[in-house]
Amino acid sequence: MSTVEWILVVMLSVALFIFLVAGIVLAIKLIHLAEDAKKVIETSQSIAVKADDIVDNVKGMTSVGGIVKTFANRVIEKQERKYAEEDAAESAAQAVVNEVVAEAISEERTKKAKK
Repeated sequence: MSTVEWILVVMLSVALFIFLVAGIVLAIKLIHLAEDAKKVIETSQSIAVKADDIVDNVKGMTSVGGIVKTFANRVIEKQERKYAEEDAAESAAQAVVNEVVAEAISEERTKKAKK
């Protein structure tokens, strides 16, 4: 090969090497950029969720429907507690009655057994 051909081959090799190094550096920078963009997206999504929660809370406190809904939920909870207390008292009373009946039956049996 002649000297001119060698010079062209060396120049092309150097140019390709420079492009290869630049491509690798660019790929690494793009990966870091994508990671930063992912963090920004996650942060913005959490901010959007919090904003939605705040809007729902404000809407619930200021709208007539929200006030009625809150009132209805409180009434329902109060009724559920009342019925639960009544059920507990009723089951306790039934247990006492069952115990008294069982004692009466056992006493009756012992009286019959003694006769």
